[in-house]
Amino acid sequence: MAALIVSMLLSVVSVIVLLFAKEWIERLFFRWKDIPFLHVVNVLIAGGIVAASYYTFSDIGVQLAKIKWTEQFLYVYAGAIEIVLPMYIFGYWFVRKRKEREKKYTRSKDKKVLYINEKYLARRRDDYHSKTS
Repeated sequence: MAALIVSMLLSVVSVIVLLFAKEWIERLFFRWKDIPFLHVVNVLIAGGIVAASYYTFSDIGVQLAKIKWTEQFLYVYAGAIEIVLPMYIFGYWFVRKRKEREKKYTRSKDKKVLYINEKYLARRRDDYHSKTS
């Protein structure tokens, strides 16, 4: 039971950390373009972290003694991916909504700034008072 609790805690933490790392990598190297390959890598890394923690803290090696060690770990890894994937999708949805709220401005198709978000300005500057709101 302790192995399950520790691995679930690590899965939540790893998903959050990997989502922020993905955002940082996109900002640094790809100029805010969304790279789908990074999602796949993040899910595989989070699954590996969860599988390693669960395999380490549980007595699964004793229960599956007839199967080779690598096959045992692959079974645990497949189960960890099934657990991590819905959490990652929910976390990505949450981060995406937060990013939309924090948007500074809206762009047109030809990359011109249409308007600056007044809520963003009001949140960032105490002395900003819009005449329209």
